[in-house]
Amino acid sequence: SLDGFEEIEHWYAGGGRERLGEAVHERVLKDLAENLARMHKGRWQHSCIYIKHVFVRVTGEGEAAKVEIALIDLEKCRQRLTAYRAAAHDMKQLRRHSSFSTADWRKLVYFYETAFGSAIKGL
Repeated sequence: SLDGFEEIEHWYAGGGRERLGEAVHERVLKDLAENLARMHKGRWQHSCIYIKHVFVRVTGEGEAAKVEIALIDLEKCRQRLTAYRAAAHDMKQLRRHSSFSTADWRKLVYFYETAFGSAIKGL
């Protein structure tokens, strides 16, 4: 159940970033990156990852804020031969179908590569 979650684009449009501050926003990006890296390290590829498939729930404020990310539409997931191939496909697709600024994308990729354990070429 996605009770309390909202599409990340709606969260941004509703002022979530401004209301909760940059530190919480970075935790949103970090949690998204860690979720994607965990999936890809298992060689699972979402295959159809659009920004509308990313949901966020933030409870609390400031340092006490708890950030949770959920991915939906997993029915097209498939296991790839390598984690790298799953990662490369999904991350390139997410970049094309998101409205992240260049700075936010770089932060997401930094958090992703930290969680994944290596750089993904072309991100």
